[in-house]
Amino acid sequence: MYVQQASKSKCKVAIKPLELENTKEPPLNLYKPKGPYTASIVSVERIVGPKAPGETCHIVIDHGGNVPYWEGQSYGVIPPGENPKKPGAPNTVRLYSIASTRYGDSFDGRTASLCVRRAVYYDPETGKEDPSKKGICSNFLCDSKPGDKIQITGMQPCKKP
Repeated sequence: MYVQQASKSKCKVAIKPLELENTKEPPLNLYKPKGPYTASIVSVERIVGPKAPGETCHIVIDHGGNVPYWEGQSYGVIPPGENPKKPGAPNTVRLYSIASTRYGDSFDGRTASLCVRRAVYYDPETGKEDPSKKGICSNFLCDSKPGDKIQITGMQPCKKP
């Protein structure tokens, strides 16, 4: 695995997941919107009760150890499809805070978790859901299945611990 640290140097340094705690700067912008990393969905689990308003999902992503992060950082997710506001252009990046520690869900540095609330819109006059106004990325993530591919960018700056 290679990590470019947030420094003046542009060199890439080999780092093992457990060595991430020893790096002086968090990894930043390893993958950008024009060159995202393709990761895989490991699991999607609803984490609120059946009577809770809305739906929030715990989503585990396998990045193979290629997109390390520090606590407090976020991944950019590019949902599939075309940007409805710019026909012919891809959807824009949506940022989601990473919910797991830098060691991932299996403590091997290969996964990251996102907790995502599904964005839905209810018409105030009819009280019915309007699917044309649903959140593109949150619904893509909450509807994903294990093995589905996901385009991620990362990492956005965070405060130093």
